[in-house]
Formats: sequence, structure tokens, C-alpha cells
Amino acid sequence: MARQTINIIGAGLSGLTLGRCLHQRGISAVLYDRKSAPPTHNYGITLYASTYIPLLSALGVDEHAFKSRLAVDAAIGGMGKINNAAPENSNEGPCFRANRGKLEEWLREGLNVKQNHVLQHVECSPSSPPSLRFENGQQVRDGIVVGADGPHSSLRTWLLPDSKLDILPYVVFNGKRRVNRSEFEEKIQPHLQDSTAINFRHKESRLNVSINEYQSELVSISWTYSRPSRGTEDALHQPDRALSNASVIPKELFQELDIIHQTGLPQPFSSIFEPGAIKDDRILHWLMRTTHLPQHELETLAQQSVVLLGDAAHAEPIVGGNGANNAIRDALSLAAHLAKNQPTSALNLPTWLTQTYPQWSTSVQTATCTISSLHSPCPPDR
Repeated sequence: MARQTINIIGAGLSGLTLGRCLHQRGISAVLYDRKSAPPTHNYGITLYASTYIPLLSALGVDEHAFKSRLAVDAAIGGMGKINNAAPENSNEGPCFRANRGKLEEWLREGLNVKQNHVLQHVECSPSSPPSLRFENGQQVRDGIVVGADGPHSSLRTWLLPDSKLDILPYVVFNGKRRVNRSEFEEKIQPHLQDSTAINFRHKESRLNVSINEYQSELVSISWTYSRPSRGTEDALHQPDRALSNASVIPKELFQELDIIHQTGLPQPFSSIFEPGAIKDDRILHWLMRTTHLPQHELETLAQQSVVLLGDAAHAEPIVGGNGANNAIRDALSLAAHLAKNQPTSALNLPTWLTQTYPQWSTSVQTATCTISSLHSPCPPDR
């Protein structure tokens, strides 16, 4: 029996990891991504050893080579060391900060990724392969379909139209800045405590600063400001804002950060959150989204040769969540399952889902608890 083609919707971490692992096993996979070109994603993510060690064989490298290529400070010989910035009460074990864009670029090597493919229509049934139609006119009716297209999954929206994203009651803003390297080494680096990410708590608010990448003359850094919502009158909590308005930043944010700055922040936070500097940063409003789909609905899709992965299936908040690691783990798990069951017609997808679903439930619950813990009152400041 011929092996089935695996059609992957989305070319983010979960889709690319799945594609790479299948490619290594000689299983045909095609990735369809709505974007016209691969995104740069030039920012840091925390990767745990329990996630990346199983990925090393698909990339054909050892752990040292993996870190040397991906660590946010690899350009200066660093290994993405983290001191105090891992999630509180984390039992994940050893971790490091990796540049997401570089990881995705590496995973993409050798894969069949079709850009500019916006999903237009989906049909599926237990008696025939899923049918996909894209806005550019291409149609696919072969093999199985994997939805790896993130929290705003178009595949999930088509097949489970009643599914929704829940917005947790937190205010979160993220800023990016490129700093002259000499200035960074003089004013910021000495205060990072030999770490690529550092946190500070002020009452219920949390400040985070992290390195994205070292360049020849510049250092890319990110900062995140987060706190619990203060109710319906909170100008910074906008759970119903349009996706396109993420870059519309209320003036109240700068006023609030100015007040915190005046309390006397320690370095490097005082320099980074200086009111004049903040206004020139590329700032985005982040909503803390979660979704948890009923198991029976996902099982029905699996019986029709469709599965969802990562944030498309179980979105977690960016702050407090472990979305990147769980997206990779989902892909590693599904790739192993597909390889074990190829070539067959059914591929036992419902079995894989039944085994995996409890982990998804736990991860969403853990993330919700973690973001609450990160913003609980914590006197004195630290």
C-alpha cells in the first residue's frame, strides 16, 4: 500500500517540526502557508531540553551544535543561558533561550513549503480523504490534513465554527528595540547577571527584558510589561480589539510605565523603560488567549483524517504558557505515530489523539495557573 501524503496547514514551529521529522523518515509532506514569504520571527523563545533533545536527530546534530547555532547570544559564543527568567514553579528542567527565526529557518531546509496558500474551503468525511481548496485555485484531495496554523487556525474555524478563543484578564505589552552594541555592553549587559533574560516584579506588575540576537553593530532586545486587568474601566485591557489593532498603543501605557519608572527601577530596567526611549520602540498589545476543544470533536475530526496541533488545538497565553515547546512536542509525537503506522489507510489517528489529549488539557490548565502566579502580589519588589 502506498504511503499517504501528509498535508500540513501552517509553517510555524509545529508544522515545520512535523515536516522535518517526516522528511527524515522518508514520508512525503507538503506545507501550505498563508503568508507570501516566511516570517523573520527574530525573537527569543525558551526551549527545554525535554523538547529539543528529541529534535536533534531530525536535524542531525548534537546538543552543543544545536545551541551554538540557535542561542540568542551565539554570535558572541554564548549558549542562551537563563538565570531567573524561567516560569515560576516550572518543573520542565534545563532550558536555554533560542532565536525562533533561526530555528524555523533550519527546520524549513529541504521541505516542500508552498507560500501564499490561503485556505478557502474544507470538506471532510469518514468515507473519503479531506478536500482542501485555496484562494489561488489549487485543490488538494489526498492523504491526511494537519492543522498547524496557530491560535487563529483557519482549518479549525472551517471545521469547528463554534470553537472560540478565551481571553484571560491580563494586560500585556511587548516592545522591541535595537541598541547600539557598545551602548548595550556598557549600560545593559553588566546588569543581566550572566543571563539572556531577566525579570523584575513591582507589586502585581511584571517586567521582563530579554535578548533576541547579537548583530555586528547592534543588539536586538525585547521587553514585556504585564499585570492583571483592573476591570472594565481599565484602558489597557482591550479583550475585544481587532487583530489588526495590535500596534495601536493607548497613551495610558506610557503614563503607567512612567509612574513605575519614577518609583526607582533597578538597572537595566531603569534604562530600558526610560519614558523617552520606550516611545520609539516597536510595541504590540498582546492578548492572552487560550482555547481547549472538546475531545469528542477532535476525535470526530481524527476519524476523518484531520488533526490539529499546537496552538491550533490548545492555545496557551504567551506569558506563563509553554506554547513553543508544546507545539514542537506535538509534532514530534505525531511524526513518530505516523511513521509507526505507515503505510495504512487509517493511520490510527483517533488513537494518537486519545493518548495526547490529556497532556493538552494539563498544559492549558498549567499555563493559566502560571500566569496567575507570575502576577500575584510579591512584596518586597524583586
